[in-house]
Amino acid sequence: MNGSKVNLWDPLPVGGSDSLPSVIADYLDQCRSLLDTAVAQEETIAEAASLFAETILAGRMVHCFGSGHSRILVEEMWPRYGSFPGFNPIVELSLSFHNLVVGANGQRQAMFLENVHGLAARILRNYDLSPKDTALVASSSGCNLVPIEMAEEFKRRGVKVVAIISKAHSEASRSQRRDGRKLQDFADVVLDTGAPAGDAMIEVPGLETPVGPGSTIGGCMLINAIKVEVAALLTEAGKPPTVLTAPALVGNEKASQLFESAYDEHARRLAKLYAHIGEAPAEAPAARPRRDARPERTEERPRDDRGQERGPERARDDRGERSGGRDGGRGRGGDRDPRGARESVAPRESAVPRESAVPREVREVREVREPRAERPQREERTPREETRGRTGERSERPDRGGERSEGGRAPRRMEEPSERPQRAPQHQAESAPESFGGTAPVEAPKPANWDRMDDIERRLWLRENGQAPAPAPRPEGGERSGREDRGSDNGNRRGGRGRRS
Repeated sequence: MNGSKVNLWDPLPVGGSDSLPSVIADYLDQCRSLLDTAVAQEETIAEAASLFAETILAGRMVHCFGSGHSRILVEEMWPRYGSFPGFNPIVELSLSFHNLVVGANGQRQAMFLENVHGLAARILRNYDLSPKDTALVASSSGCNLVPIEMAEEFKRRGVKVVAIISKAHSEASRSQRRDGRKLQDFADVVLDTGAPAGDAMIEVPGLETPVGPGSTIGGCMLINAIKVEVAALLTEAGKPPTVLTAPALVGNEKASQLFESAYDEHARRLAKLYAHIGEAPAEAPAARPRRDARPERTEERPRDDRGQERGPERARDDRGERSGGRDGGRGRGGDRDPRGARESVAPRESAVPRESAVPREVREVREVREPRAERPQREERTPREETRGRTGERSERPDRGGERSEGGRAPRRMEEPSERPQRAPQHQAESAPESFGGTAPVEAPKPANWDRMDDIERRLWLRENGQAPAPAPRPEGGERSGREDRGSDNGNRRGGRGRRS
C-alpha cells in the first residue's frame, strides 16, 4: 500500500502488486451502489420515519419483525447504542437461531418453519395491537410465507406496514403463497436494499456461483436512516428520545442513567401490549353458543303438527325439549324454564297442547318417557328360603306362611336368649336338623378350586352357599366352651380361638 490511503468514494485500482485484490475492490464498488440506491429513496425513508414517529408520540410501539438473517435488521433498530425506545423487536428464535446450523434447532428447521401457514397469527396472538401501532417487516426476497402473513395480519388489525425488501431479488423469486402475493403487496411503504437477485454480488473467476451478500448492508443503511429521522421528529415535537449512549461519550454515570431510563420506558410501552389480551371487544360481545349447537328456528309450528309429521321418534325429541331432557330445561319454542331443571315438566298452555289434541302415537311415547318419580316401583326379588340372623343361625323367612310388611319384607323381631335354640358344636352340624325347617338343605357341591383355596376363602364360600356352621351356644354364666373344638374345626389361624357370634 506504500502508506497511501484509499478513498472509498473513488474508483479503486484493479490489478498490480500495490493494489487491493480485484474481488475486494469489486465488492466495495457494489456496496457503493447500494448506498446510491438508499440515497435515491430519501423521501420514502422520510415517509416511513413519519409513521413511526406518530406511533411513538402516541405512547405506542413500532413492531419490527424479520425471519432468517433479516433478524439482523430488527436488532439494528433496537436495542443497541445510538437507538432509543419505541420499537418492539419480534425475534422468533425458531425462525432465526442459526448458531447450531445442523441438529436440534438447526437451520433446516428454521427454513422449514419460515413457510408454515398460520405461524404469524400465533406469534401476533401474544400482543394487543392497536391501529395507532405501526410495523416494520424485513425480508430480502419478500416471498417466504411467515413474513408475508405477518404483514397481512398487521394490515387486518389496522396497523400500517413498512416493508424492506430487495426488489430485484423479489422479482426474480417465486412467492411461497398460493395466490402468488408477496410482502410488498401488503405494505403501505416499500424500501429497497438494492441487493441483486440472489443477494450475492461478486463473481469469482473459476467459481460457479457468486459470493458476497449485500442485503444486510443496504438494509442496515435504511434502518439507521429511518432511526435518525425519527429522533429528529421526536425532538422537534418536544419529546426527545432517551438514547442508549456509550460511556466513552457521556461517562459511566450518565450512560448508566440513560440505560436504565431507556429500558424502563421500553417496559412501560411494552406493558400496554399485554394489558387486554384475549378480551372480547366491548362493541361486539361474543354470542353465547347454544348448548345443543343447533341453529335457531325461523318458523314456529304447532307441536302437535310436528309430532304428526315427524313420527313418534321425532315427537319424543320435541317433548324432550319441553321437559328439559336435552336442552337443560330450555325449550326452543314457547316459554322457557329459567332454571333449566330436568324436573320442570309441568305443561303450559302456551307450549303444550291439550291431551285430546295430541296424537295417539305421541301419547304412547309420553307414557314410556314419564319422569322417573312417576314410574311404578320394581317388583321385589324373590327372597331366599333361609336367612341368617346376627347370631349366625339360619332361620326360615316369614314368606312361608309368616306375616309380611307392606313393602313385601318380613318384620324384624328381636329374639330373647331363652328362645334361641341350642346348637351342637360345629363339627357335628353338617346340615340343618329336620326340626329346623321341616327339611334339611341340600349341600352345594364344592368348587373346582376348593383344594387351592385358603381357609378364609373356604369359609366365605360356605357362608355364601348357606353351609357355614353356626357357633355353639354359650353356657350360662357367660363362659365360652368348646373353644378348642371350634378352633380346630374351623382351621382358625389364631390358635383355635373362634370368633364371637
